[in-house]
Amino acid sequence: MTTSIRRRPAMTVRVTGALTGVLATALLAGCGAPDLSGEAASPAPVVTAAASEGTSTPEATSMATSTTQPAPTQEATPAPSAGETGAAGSSDSPNDADLAFARQMVPHHLQALELAGLVTTRARDLSIGEYAAKITAARGADIRTLQGWLDMWGAQPLPRDHEMPGMQKRAELEELAKLNGPSFDRKFLTLMIEHNNGAIKLARTEQDEGAFPGAKALATATATALSAEVKELKKYLARLD
Repeated sequence: MTTSIRRRPAMTVRVTGALTGVLATALLAGCGAPDLSGEAASPAPVVTAAASEGTSTPEATSMATSTTQPAPTQEATPAPSAGETGAAGSSDSPNDADLAFARQMVPHHLQALELAGLVTTRARDLSIGEYAAKITAARGADIRTLQGWLDMWGAQPLPRDHEMPGMQKRAELEELAKLNGPSFDRKFLTLMIEHNNGAIKLARTEQDEGAFPGAKALATATATALSAEVKELKKYLARLD
């Protein structure tokens, strides 16, 4: 399974998403959706009255600085070979924990993309749009990697409405979709904190119980990235309040 906010609006195995999207310093740097045939497209910038007037705040300057700082894990990482990540029938074959991790993280990241997709037309703060673009790119890459493993293992992701740590109820998503402006921004950040904490829990289980090297590496990157992201989101939410 791979951010501080800036106030501007089947068999190939790749471990790129969280590894190339460590969100610790780049989001703010994972169940619009990405184009799974290529690079994920970033959502359109959020346009606000403040943006059209060219205004800025101290918080915007601070979050923008963090967003543009490159994170080490965002550098392109060569996809490991089958021998490095473990092929079926070898000593590195996936166990039940690896399978569960991949099956869970696909729908978990898809919901993150669903949350991010609401930002373009509802958020007021420009940095929320920047953050949503990071989510789309990083989670989209993770989904492609995870789905590649599932295809290799002959398995399917869990249903989109499967209950997992951090997954939001449909009613919560519908409530978020009705909001606009500052109320949307606060609710969105609150839900993303909960969502990321759930993903961290799933990743740590894989770290402890998994056997497939690629999945364990992705889990480590995910836990590291999202833990840092949650800290930044909490700080930013406090600024909005």
